[in-house]
Amino acid sequence: MNLYMRNHAINHLLDVDSYGCIFMYATHCDLTTAPRHIIRMSEPVRPEELREALKIALLRFPQMGLGLVRGEKQYRYRLLDKPPVVLPFEDISPYYIGSDDTNGYLFTCGYKGNTIYLEYQHCTSDGRGWNEFIKCVLYYYLKLCGKPVENDGSIRTLETDYQQEENEDGFIKLRKARQSADNHYPDVPALHLPEFDGMEDSNEWTAEITIPFPRLHKFVKANEISPLTLLMAAICHAVYRTYYVGTDRKDAIVAEVPMDLRTYIKSPTVRFFVALLDLPFHYEYFSLPIVEAAQKMSEYFDTQRALPHAAFWALKNAARVQNGHQADMPIDEKERMMREQARAYIRRDSFILTNIGPFRVPVSMEPYIEDYGAILPCAHQPFGVLVSSYRDTLKISLSQRDARPDMMNHLVDVLGELGFPARTKRYEFHVTRYDGKHLAK
Repeated sequence: MNLYMRNHAINHLLDVDSYGCIFMYATHCDLTTAPRHIIRMSEPVRPEELREALKIALLRFPQMGLGLVRGEKQYRYRLLDKPPVVLPFEDISPYYIGSDDTNGYLFTCGYKGNTIYLEYQHCTSDGRGWNEFIKCVLYYYLKLCGKPVENDGSIRTLETDYQQEENEDGFIKLRKARQSADNHYPDVPALHLPEFDGMEDSNEWTAEITIPFPRLHKFVKANEISPLTLLMAAICHAVYRTYYVGTDRKDAIVAEVPMDLRTYIKSPTVRFFVALLDLPFHYEYFSLPIVEAAQKMSEYFDTQRALPHAAFWALKNAARVQNGHQADMPIDEKERMMREQARAYIRRDSFILTNIGPFRVPVSMEPYIEDYGAILPCAHQPFGVLVSSYRDTLKISLSQRDARPDMMNHLVDVLGELGFPARTKRYEFHVTRYDGKHLAK
């Protein structure tokens, strides 16, 4: 590569995309700046091999080898020269992402027993993109551990070259799509739980609720609904039993649903490339059978996730964020503005519900990876829900401020009534913190 091309590639890595930059300014108390992915292996984790796997994966994913600089007027990326680190980990993380704890890297890699933890600063990636990096790390880790694993072509390894498009701002391509503001769900009073406000930096509780994925798939196909809307209906009934019964609450429950824009616009990017759409469950739906309520939500949500609508609202939000990033104002003032905007936006809804889809690895790797899941921290909301699947298991990760197990127990009851036996695991946790004043120099 000649010097011009090399410098062009490096400069491209430092580009700030349209939407993900909001997470540079918001802390873990405002937005889910550092989601956690959890991989349970079949054997105890070997930290030295994991560290070497990170180094190799960063050669293939140079866009993950970045740190942040807090400038006088805005944040910007910087290239890092220190090696990545692998940290001993607990459910309650004591670290700051992007700080000296991680040698400046905008991800945390930790281990405990048989478990690997990987968290990332959302400004660099979304969940689908981060999984591409995770699969590369796991592939080289297992290779270094001497396991007979093979790449079936689904993992981006050193056998293929990094392409600049993998770090592109997908919203530039999205601007070419037809846009429409029709049928957007209006901002109306939605369920909130003020009793849990002001707890943004407190430890959270997460419940991992697992059900058989083949059984769920067969059920939703027979009833012509999506897994997401069925789970939303089940979650809302659990919310009703936990927080509505015995009160005069009648507000709608509205989930903010991040939709992967790669399903509309082909892009290999790992950057933040989602549209945030509203999925409402109206109070009157509680008088309907759950399947019928899910069918009504599915019908409505089809209007929200249609490309013209998704493109309009994704670009509108991206423009707002990008204008803020580029505004000519002192960094302290800009941080306050961006954090207020972020909190106001997510408070339109009751909680975030995201589905990052199936985690797939080559068959040769499956014997060494026993379990996979991810956690969406609460931040400025009372709870967050993330849905993932690995092999034949679907996992609902429910994070909440409420220390009681009532919400988890009610959700298990509702799923059981629908014919899905559930297993649970519940524990206290705190995601790795992020604050722009704790960045490595």
